[in-house]
Amino acid sequence: MCYLEILKVTIRGYMARSLLIFGNGLGMALNSDYFRLACGLNAAWNATNTFTPEHKRLVASAIPGVSDEQYPESEEQLDRLQMALVASNFLRAFETKDVRWLTDTSRELPTAFRRFVHAVAVYFHESGLHLPLAFMEPLADYIGKTRSHIAVLNYDNLLYDGLKSFNLLRGYQGALIDGFWRSTGFQTSNLERHAGRDSLGWYLHLHGSPLFVGNDKMMGTARDFLDPTAEAHIVLTHVHHKPSIIDSSHILSEYWRRLNQALDEAEHVILFGYSGEDLHLNEKIISAATGKRVFIVEWAGTGDRAARYHYWATRLKGMRLELNALGNILDFTEWSELGN
Repeated sequence: MCYLEILKVTIRGYMARSLLIFGNGLGMALNSDYFRLACGLNAAWNATNTFTPEHKRLVASAIPGVSDEQYPESEEQLDRLQMALVASNFLRAFETKDVRWLTDTSRELPTAFRRFVHAVAVYFHESGLHLPLAFMEPLADYIGKTRSHIAVLNYDNLLYDGLKSFNLLRGYQGALIDGFWRSTGFQTSNLERHAGRDSLGWYLHLHGSPLFVGNDKMMGTARDFLDPTAEAHIVLTHVHHKPSIIDSSHILSEYWRRLNQALDEAEHVILFGYSGEDLHLNEKIISAATGKRVFIVEWAGTGDRAARYHYWATRLKGMRLELNALGNILDFTEWSELGN
C-alpha cells in the first residue's frame, strides 16, 4: 500500500476528508453592503492617508473610464493597468545608472498600485464583524473531525479568526497549518507534515492576504501598522493576469502547489460562496480532482436551479456536481452529510 493510500485510510479514522474552498460569498452573506468588492475599491480609492492624489492620478491614467473622481468597480477594469505594470517593470530592467527609460512619475506606478491593492485588502479586514456562532460551531467541528483542507480566495479575516477562536489554527497543536511560524515567518518546510502529523490539514490563502508582508504575517495589534511599501502577496487583477501574480509570490505559489496535493487527498470538494469566475482555479479542480464529487453551496438569488447547474457544468466540465442553493449560505450546517 502506497503512502497516500495509508494516509487516506488514516483520515477515514476521523471522517472523509474534504477540500473546502471559500469565496467572497461568505462575507457577502454576512453583510452584502460592506463585503462587495466595489465597496473595497471605493474605500481604497478615497483612502488618501495611504493612496495619495498623485498615485491616484497615475493609476487612473492606466484604467479606461476611471478618473480622480471615478474609482474602478471590478477586477475586469484592471486589465490594461496590469499590462502597464508589466511594461514598467520590463523597461526598468534595461535601465542603468546612466540611462533611464522611465520618467520619475511613471516609475512610481508599481508602488502606487501596490498601495491601492493593499488598501483594498485591508478594508476587508476592518469590518469588525464576525461569523455567527451557529455557522462556525458545526463547521469547526467538521474540520476538527475530518482534518479537511481549507482554501480561501477572499482577503477578509472572517474565517481565519473564526477558526482560530476554536483553536484549529495553533500550528502543529491544531488541525490546520498555513506555513507561518512566529520565529521564522513563512517557510515551505512549515507546511510539511512529518511522522505523527500526517492528519493535519492546510489553510491556504490562494489569493493572499494584507497580513503577508515580506516573509511575515502581521497579527494582533500589528495589523494596524501594515506597511504597503513592503513586498506584498495579494492577487487583485483581471482574471487573465492572476496566475502570473501568483507565480511572482513565493508564498502564494507554494500554496497553489499544495492545492494540488489537497485536491488529491480530498474525498470530495466543497465550493462555498465561490462565484466560479476564477478560471485558473477551475482548471486546477478539473485536472486534479477528476472523478470526485464537487458540492457547491451558493446563494439562491444567483439564479434558478437549471440555469445555475448549466453555469457550473460549463465552468467545471466533466465534474460530478451537486448544487445546494440557500437564501443565506450561513444557514448551512450539514457539513457531515456532504459526500455520504
